[in-house]
Amino acid sequence: MSHAPTFKVSDAESRAQLGKRARDTHALVVVACPVASALGTVVEVERGPAVLRRVVGPEGEDDWMSREHATARLDGGRVLVRDGAGQGSAWRSSANGTWTGDLQLDEDEEIDLAPGELVRTGRTVWMVVVNPAQAPDGSLLIGVSEALGRARDELALVVSQTAMRLARGRRVSQSLLVTGARGTGKQVVAREAHRQLGAARAPAKVPFLQISAPSIADGTVAADLFGVVDRYATDVKGRPGYFEQAHGGVILLDEFGDTPLAEQAKLLNALQERQVTPLGGRKAVPFDALVIAATNRDLEQAAVDGSFREDLVDRVGRFRVHLPPLSERVEDVPFLAQALVARHGLPAPLPWGIVEALVARDWPGNVRELDAFVERMTAIAHVRHKDTLDLEVFAEAAVAVDGLARGAGQPAPGPTRAPAAGPSQRRGSGRRECPPRDELLERLEACDWNKTEVARQYGKHPRQITRWMDYLGIARPD
Repeated sequence: MSHAPTFKVSDAESRAQLGKRARDTHALVVVACPVASALGTVVEVERGPAVLRRVVGPEGEDDWMSREHATARLDGGRVLVRDGAGQGSAWRSSANGTWTGDLQLDEDEEIDLAPGELVRTGRTVWMVVVNPAQAPDGSLLIGVSEALGRARDELALVVSQTAMRLARGRRVSQSLLVTGARGTGKQVVAREAHRQLGAARAPAKVPFLQISAPSIADGTVAADLFGVVDRYATDVKGRPGYFEQAHGGVILLDEFGDTPLAEQAKLLNALQERQVTPLGGRKAVPFDALVIAATNRDLEQAAVDGSFREDLVDRVGRFRVHLPPLSERVEDVPFLAQALVARHGLPAPLPWGIVEALVARDWPGNVRELDAFVERMTAIAHVRHKDTLDLEVFAEAAVAVDGLARGAGQPAPGPTRAPAAGPSQRRGSGRRECPPRDELLERLEACDWNKTEVARQYGKHPRQITRWMDYLGIARPD
């Protein structure tokens, strides 16, 4: 029987082990804990049972947990969790129970959890994650999702190639295409590339330049990008462009997919030849820099439609990073929230109730929306003279944000989870709280089998409606 390791923040070898990823590895990852150094602890779950033990760190321990609190195993791609540990008649339940949301597991109940779902032992919350990818120290790309791990790998590859070529005085031909919906953190990828390149080239100065690609059509902006020769026009002084200034560093072409078609040839020539001709000049100026193009558009489809040059897509897309929306990498939400709260001036770690509520909430605006929500929560906490966040602050922020969304004519975000019961409020299992079968069936039919809407009526998470349906033998008709 395997056991969860005691987390030692100073143990470099343990940290390296936590960062290793294997194909189809199912794990329970700590996403909330009073022991801050334990955040991100990974316990791999295999077919043999793994015991979730009390979390202990340099700052203390989660004393709401039993020494051997719960047991997890893998079955057909789902993680099964049961309260307690032991074998046969020697099985011992935990003192404070194992919880999913506000529902406590029965002593003999084994609950199955899909990726992204949570289970709580004491004040420690675990999330099921497939192929968790631990972020290196100092990385700006925060999270444990497999998608973010792939992004880090691709970014490290292109940055290492750029650093090697600059060190050897060779031409830098690398370009990186970063795609993803609005607010997913495309600019952060560029900042992370700059950070890594700076670390590789220290103590050399590594510049970072950013420009909105659609603005190239403006003559003044074009001069800023490509440069301009002295006396190009009356009272115009010569100056180097952004490409030239980015020599030895990184230049970000933001909103790249919206570059006017007439200006795309200029960019193609600059990226292909790695040189630019300043406005009014005759002599090309070379530059060696990592060019990063960020867009939320499908450039392949745009090329088919004729609104974007296919050869330009080929030029910038040799290395690619894609950032999925938060709805597809919910495992990153707790870690992003922890970092954002610290950035806005409140201490970590976040209480488990806040983490559960943030995970349950929808984030159509992705990381940008999460950042705005966290900023509002911290502002409310400061006004209320609180030095930490709680569920009252979360609820107040949610009401305000949802009201602003409705006022703007947009649909309100998903339901806010009601405060979960802790060990001092044992409320019984989900089976005992399950509504009558006829009542649940009536509500499902009235809502056209929309489990999200039914969950909103009950003040529950949609996954709880699915569990009730399974328990009551309710299936949606074909």
